[in-house]
Amino acid sequence: MEKIEFKRLAAAEFQVVVVGLGPVGITICNLLGNLGVSVLGIDARDDVFALPRAVGMDHEVMRVFQGVGIADDLASVVGEYKDSEYRAADGSLLRRFVSPARPYQLGWPAYLTFVQPPLERILRDKASNAPTVTILTGVEVTALDDPSQPRLMLREMSTGDTTAVNATYVVGCDGGNSFVRRTLEIGFEDLLFDQPWLVIDVVLGEEGVDLPQTNVQFCNPARPHTFVVLPGNLRRWEFMMLPGETAEEINQPERIWELLSPWIKPGQAEIWRSATYRFHALVAESWRKGNVFLAGDACHMTPPFLAQGMVQGIKDTSNLAWKIARVLQGGPATLLDTYEQERRPLVRKVISITKNLGEVICEIDEERAEARNVAMKALVAEGKGTVVRQSLFPPITDGIIGFQGDGQPARGAGEACPQPRVMADGKSFLLDDLLGRDFAILALGMNFGDTVRNRARRLGTRLFEFGGERGLREENHVFEDWLSERACRAVVVRPDRVVFGCVADESELAGLLDQLARWIANSDRAALSTHHPGLRQ
Repeated sequence: MEKIEFKRLAAAEFQVVVVGLGPVGITICNLLGNLGVSVLGIDARDDVFALPRAVGMDHEVMRVFQGVGIADDLASVVGEYKDSEYRAADGSLLRRFVSPARPYQLGWPAYLTFVQPPLERILRDKASNAPTVTILTGVEVTALDDPSQPRLMLREMSTGDTTAVNATYVVGCDGGNSFVRRTLEIGFEDLLFDQPWLVIDVVLGEEGVDLPQTNVQFCNPARPHTFVVLPGNLRRWEFMMLPGETAEEINQPERIWELLSPWIKPGQAEIWRSATYRFHALVAESWRKGNVFLAGDACHMTPPFLAQGMVQGIKDTSNLAWKIARVLQGGPATLLDTYEQERRPLVRKVISITKNLGEVICEIDEERAEARNVAMKALVAEGKGTVVRQSLFPPITDGIIGFQGDGQPARGAGEACPQPRVMADGKSFLLDDLLGRDFAILALGMNFGDTVRNRARRLGTRLFEFGGERGLREENHVFEDWLSERACRAVVVRPDRVVFGCVADESELAGLLDQLARWIANSDRAALSTHHPGLRQ
């Protein structure tokens, strides 16, 4: 597809227009481009925002970036996400959050820190080179008409020129103050968290400073605050603003250095950024109107205490992109109804969990803080004070997943499918690099009969076998152990690597494929026959 300049937009046709090119918007541009969708991505800024905001992502996000094709480019902008400790004013331990140990369940460390501006540039460069993606910056949306047949009015900010663009679908990724959401007159459900904080990012000097080696939530009622270890010599402090304080007075250099003085002094570090925020817990009442969708902060805002804001936005894009592409290729439009059905309840739970943690951290009443400390120290003494971060997040429980006869989700349904490192043809791969971009069936020690092969072929679903002479071999036992824990031998995996369901035998697998067919059979897709190691023809 030829790249298109602003003045020629009126004569162009796009299947999807993405409004807002922060990490969420530029990610869905890449995902849709990988699927052959014609995309226009626009943003009012000429360049990426030059200062960091989000700093944490998980293994599912890295898996998305792996699928985009930028994982190898991120080595210089990501770092280890340290364990997090909640500590009382006297320094005593109240709680510890840790990541799962190796081997990595999804092929990547469970949590990572990153530097946002270079990450966004890598994503923009990737999208700009995609043949079906057009990226235009310095362009704002001034009107959005008829969500059932979207038509956008755009203005080039440097010239004032305007034009209209039609699209089959629009995805609003334009942040918490989303023009798209406001135009659709979609409100927020308020989960009742509203706290002002000062966020400070610093660049440490070369001489070194004695700082904590873990992330710390200082649950001090005199002033709750946070310390985060970021990649390289970057560090973040966050300080809760107290009643009566204003953003103008606290965000002054002398006040900032006063707050930082227990750890660092001028000359030991440089202030990269300081900004005040109100941390909210909000979820949009609707995530779609007609053919216009919302994603990221445009439809949910999460307090930062589990680093889930950008994470959940990227997961929105992974959920939505393959469904849009499949419908554009002839699949049933009902697939798009499942975006909000799957994502909104899950995101709401994550926001509620994060809000509850925030209320623990933000307590400024000394008596209530002491009661909190007593209760949390008792759990630590009982050996219950350590929490694995990933254990807090629920699976998808409705939508495009398999179900058992009793109406409960199929085993493993809604979870992220494991991604082991596998050996095939003498080479080592992460599993997703072999699976392609469609549904897949992965089996261990199961012989596929004609019934399963024929149904898989009709659905365009690949069959992969682990073990045996022709099968894939794991470098560890991640996939084998995951199946064993669920008493299963095969799993059906969606394009976004969410598990449709897992089964114990071929009869159950045939039934699960029948359920899948009811979702996607309207899409007339031939079986993919390209050979891959472990692929059953």
